[in-house]
Amino acid sequence: MKQINRLLDIIKNGRPEDKLYAADALGEIGEPAVEPLIALLADEYSKVRSYAAYALGEIKDARAVEPLIALLSDEYSSVRTSAARALGKIGDARAVEPLLALLSDEYSSVRTSAAYALDKIGDARAVEPLLASLSDENPDVRRSAARALGKIGEPAIKPLLALLSDKDSEVRSYAAYALGKIGEPAIEPLLALLFDEYSSVRTSAARALDKIGDARAVEPLLTSLSDKNPSIRRSAADALGKIGDTRAVEPLLTSLSDKNPSIRRSAADALGKIGEPAIEPLIDLLSDEYSWVRYSAAYALGKIGEPAIEPLLALLFDEYSSVRTSAARALDKIGDARAVEPLIASLSDKASNVRRSAAYALGKIGDARAVEPLIYLLSDKYHDVRSSAAYALGQIGDARAVVPLIDLLSDKNPNVRRSAAYALGEIGDARAFETLITSLSDENLEVRRSAAYTLGKIGEPAVEPLLALLSDEYPEVRRSAADALAIIRKR
Repeated sequence: MKQINRLLDIIKNGRPEDKLYAADALGEIGEPAVEPLIALLADEYSKVRSYAAYALGEIKDARAVEPLIALLSDEYSSVRTSAARALGKIGDARAVEPLLALLSDEYSSVRTSAAYALDKIGDARAVEPLLASLSDENPDVRRSAARALGKIGEPAIKPLLALLSDKDSEVRSYAAYALGKIGEPAIEPLLALLFDEYSSVRTSAARALDKIGDARAVEPLLTSLSDKNPSIRRSAADALGKIGDTRAVEPLLTSLSDKNPSIRRSAADALGKIGEPAIEPLIDLLSDEYSWVRYSAAYALGKIGEPAIEPLLALLFDEYSSVRTSAARALDKIGDARAVEPLIASLSDKASNVRRSAAYALGKIGDARAVEPLIYLLSDKYHDVRSSAAYALGQIGDARAVVPLIDLLSDKNPNVRRSAAYALGEIGDARAFETLITSLSDENLEVRRSAAYTLGKIGEPAVEPLLALLSDEYPEVRRSAADALAIIRKR
């Protein structure tokens, strides 16, 4: 209770920059904080009411529903916004009618939060008001309304189908998005939208069909792979991957040569999802004259998995570093121990990207043979390589790495220090305790957060020093200490 009272006092009387982290921490603590937070909903200061509402939304306790509904008529838009979002997270149907009234609030942030909350609750009473919100002047409101209609499902289909012929292309686009979330009953109208005059509508239709994943869409989507708009080609490739029909293999292989890199990536993703039927043609592409085609083929093989290991191991020695990098990343996705020795050899590659990707892959595989080579890599001249080596050692969790990682907490690069703190948390060795307490004062926010996370994993021995840091002169240190205490309390 001492910790809860301290955090409540920060919300009520603390510095403005401390209030959000205190609310976060109370949200992490959960049920014991509910009643004191409900009391703060009546505080005279609007920011206190907002932060209390936010924390109650994180806890999701039904006792807060009626007090939060009362807060929907608060004079401050920021408070109404926080209350609406909190009610959405709790998901209680008692909030539906009051939230519907908020869809006509004068502030777009409040209308957006109301639509968000109705999305989370998913009650059919919201269909007609949400359809009206698809024409809201604010795009965030329209987007949230479309999501909510998709969540509500069948009751929304008929009115959404009517909106597919709306004169406003944005309304058609959002209607297509919502229908995609609903699924199979919407397929035929969505197929027609693949040929709409507006590219935004064609893109939304392709994305919606991606969500549904029905084979009836294959032939129209294959046509869309040749659309002049790259967003549509990419969305069509994504949808074909979701459907997984072998008719798409050859057209997608052609898309691996698309001039747009995001489309090559989507085509590779799709081929990876289709799986075994794509292996032979992808292996053929590993010797393509263009390095970026080999890169995309290696990526796709990594998505397919185990049957692709041998050709990927060979690619670790490709003449182009981008291909070697892609092979290492693909082997990371597969995580097979046959790759350990070749990946250890890649830790000495002349290209830093390859060394970094090999380190990540070895961390994913988790084989102790990689510990000493990765410790050696902690002194690499490139900070991103040192960072990846530290992260990988954390994943492996071998105590041999503790002392070198403690030394790395004083590295000049903040990303390296952050990875070292994370790794020490994964290993969980108490030898790091004192150095991590010091890292709570690091100049870099992410390093402080990693140190807090790690101290939270160490547990009870860290509580007293962390409580003392709640009064530190620096707000960043106070927040990091609160984060760590919240982690400990949840254990």
